[in-house]
Amino acid sequence: MNKKVKRVRMPSAFSIVARSYPDQIIGVDNSLPWHLRTDLQLFRKRTVDHAVIMGRKTFESIGRPLPNRTNIILSRTEPDFLEKFPSLKWAQNPETALFIADVDSIISGKMQFFIIGGDQIYKVFGSYINTIFVTDVYCGHINGDAKFDVDFGARSPGEKGEWMVKWEEEYPKTEFDEYPFRVTRYNRRKPFHRYRVKEELMGRVPDFDELLEQYELKLALEPPEDQLDLFD
Repeated sequence: MNKKVKRVRMPSAFSIVARSYPDQIIGVDNSLPWHLRTDLQLFRKRTVDHAVIMGRKTFESIGRPLPNRTNIILSRTEPDFLEKFPSLKWAQNPETALFIADVDSIISGKMQFFIIGGDQIYKVFGSYINTIFVTDVYCGHINGDAKFDVDFGARSPGEKGEWMVKWEEEYPKTEFDEYPFRVTRYNRRKPFHRYRVKEELMGRVPDFDELLEQYELKLALEPPEDQLDLFD
């Protein structure tokens, strides 16, 4: 008789990106081409106490681990800065990055983790992401070497596409924000949910079984809609 396999729905992948409008540039020479203190504060508020996945170049542009977050660096080769920053987690492939983010999220009781760049990292995880916070910066035309050109489809009421606008907020230019900008939350209309066999997760840290039970209880209180199954 085959043993029944118990699967656990994994935390949801969210993403945050800031890009120029209308050119959709997210970086010039591996740095942001603007300073928006308000948007940085929003970024911190959303990601603090969560796991964040980024590429090596994105980490190098930041220059240090983001505090109060689990920083996961996706890079084919081991980065030379790991010795300097022992709190960093290195993932050699996307599957490992997702696994680290999953386990960390379950331990901390979080329902989501964040993909934060750069452009190739957004593409690698594009099919897994269910929610994207997009900051469109009204800075005019600029040239850059990295873009985020996801087509979110129709924005008109009544028109349906892969993504839907959950909400939008406009922010003016201030003495602390170099340009006016808009933040839009896009939700995938049919969210994609990943699963792992429960045995894969057991024995990670002391009391992990109890943490996993608490996480599953939280999931049960927030059931997913239009669930897509990775094993279908």
